[in-house]
Amino acid sequence: MFIFDVETLDNKSNSVILSMACIHFDDSESDANDLAGQYRKFLDSAFFVKFDVNDQVKRFSRSISKSTVDWWTKQCDHAKIKSFIPNSTDVKIEDGIEQMKIWANRFDDGKAWVWARGGLDQMVLDSFEETLDFEPTFHFSRWRDVRTAVDFLTGSTNGYCNIPKFDSQAYVIKHDPVHDCAYDVMMLLYGKNK
Repeated sequence: MFIFDVETLDNKSNSVILSMACIHFDDSESDANDLAGQYRKFLDSAFFVKFDVNDQVKRFSRSISKSTVDWWTKQCDHAKIKSFIPNSTDVKIEDGIEQMKIWANRFDDGKAWVWARGGLDQMVLDSFEETLDFEPTFHFSRWRDVRTAVDFLTGSTNGYCNIPKFDSQAYVIKHDPVHDCAYDVMMLLYGKNK
């Protein structure tokens, strides 16, 4: 299975993508004896790329909303540096998507589910792949929603659950797409094993 996350500058399908992360995982990987180690393993195995925002706006007229930019300015420094603040290593969108396809093909049999938190991540990726005339990295029928699964499996009502013996506040950096993916994997595995 895969878990996927994007950070954006709007909440529309034609949004600018700031960064993108993906983790491949096996749903039998749960290790209740070393949850912190398991979390670190997911972080270390992740694919991550940060994109050139100006290029997306100039070449593709991608959307930016003032409210989302304002929201980003209020996030922690780590998240802003990871995704929001431009740097010289930011890549063009087509290069980053191609890099992810190459990475995903190492694991993919064309059938693995692809989890995301809600539908925006899929819509933004699909929109850009269509704009670029790329074949989809992940076929639409493979996408699944993390929030619904976590609620269904654990009885929560907000798409999140507490994982016993895992202090999410000590490990998870919110709005870092790699951490967002890893934490969602942890919740899915906990819910499946509950």
